[in-house]
Amino acid sequence: MKTAGILVGALGMTLVVLGVRANAQMTLPDGPNRALVMRVCTSCHDLGMVLGTGGRNREGWSSTVEEMISYGMSISDADRRLVVEYLAAFLPAPSR
Repeated sequence: MKTAGILVGALGMTLVVLGVRANAQMTLPDGPNRALVMRVCTSCHDLGMVLGTGGRNREGWSSTVEEMISYGMSISDADRRLVVEYLAAFLPAPSR
């Protein structure tokens, strides 16, 4: 019984370490307005939601920001333009 407890504890610690490591590696590409995008996007969800999109073109990112606004995101028009510009430049739609 004691051995089972040690194994469960070791497995749990391994999963925690792997999870922390995965989150630490998740970041947006360096570029102008990166901090703004991180602040705006992570106010409601983690970066995995942004990075997991696989990229979008400018119109796609603009639509996504509009959708987030419909859910209650508050952003000025100037910041909205900067966010869409960053996302379109650094997380573009995949080439076909």
